[in-house]
Amino acid sequence: MHDTATTTMPAGLASARSAAVAARRSGDAAALAPLLATDFCAIDLAGAVHGAEGAGTLPVGGDDAVVTAADYGDIVLVTERHRSPTLGDVVAVEVWVRESGAGAGGWRLLVNHANVLADPDAPHSHPTPQARPADAQPPLCENPCLAVPYQPAEPAEADIIRSFQTLERAVTRNDADEWVKHMADEFVVYRTRQNRTTKAMRAQMLRDHGAINAETFVAAVEAMRLWVFGNAAVMRADHVMPGNRRPPYRATRVWVKRDARWQMAISQQTTRAG
Repeated sequence: MHDTATTTMPAGLASARSAAVAARRSGDAAALAPLLATDFCAIDLAGAVHGAEGAGTLPVGGDDAVVTAADYGDIVLVTERHRSPTLGDVVAVEVWVRESGAGAGGWRLLVNHANVLADPDAPHSHPTPQARPADAQPPLCENPCLAVPYQPAEPAEADIIRSFQTLERAVTRNDADEWVKHMADEFVVYRTRQNRTTKAMRAQMLRDHGAINAETFVAAVEAMRLWVFGNAAVMRADHVMPGNRRPPYRATRVWVKRDARWQMAISQQTTRAG
């Protein structure tokens, strides 16, 4: 097991994040700007993408927000959850990266990605899979299983894409045993208006689908970007589902290299409105 979740942040990051939160609450764009990475992007609750000019548009929790941090070396994943009286259960994923020569410990915010989840007390709801004959074939999956619209710039990026394609092929085949090899122990996925789903829960879902040979689809990639920092990486991707089985969405994923294999640690997925 790899337990990286903690409320203790590396030296320098806690003060950098406190300054960023204060700047967002006060609307001080000038104070926030030096804390943003060069490629910073924010994804709001409607799935819209903003650059530095929109960094303060995302909701920020109060003192009662639950904040956890997962330290992956030169990447730290900060997850903040709070209850909004108007929006409901809000989760924001912040990806902080260490940039050399940046000062103040080098920590800069690369991605700030917000989402609204289902009510914590709501039952998990997923479409009921349909049983198929045992010899029915998996759905075709050219994108992303065989190709994605991204040209890797280095071997690590190519390895991450191969891991992503392998786990997506495993999903279309309901192959939980292969899928879990590419997921970190702490893996969790957040989807708009759905419950938080863990690695164990998702693996069991694949096993249930496999028992009836259900037809399981994965979303195609419209666009992708990757940033690699040593043995950790960030993937930003926009997705569309075949046959509009699910609305288009934007995803932020953090990857960590363990046991000589790239594994996904989190997937934050926000539905694109309109």
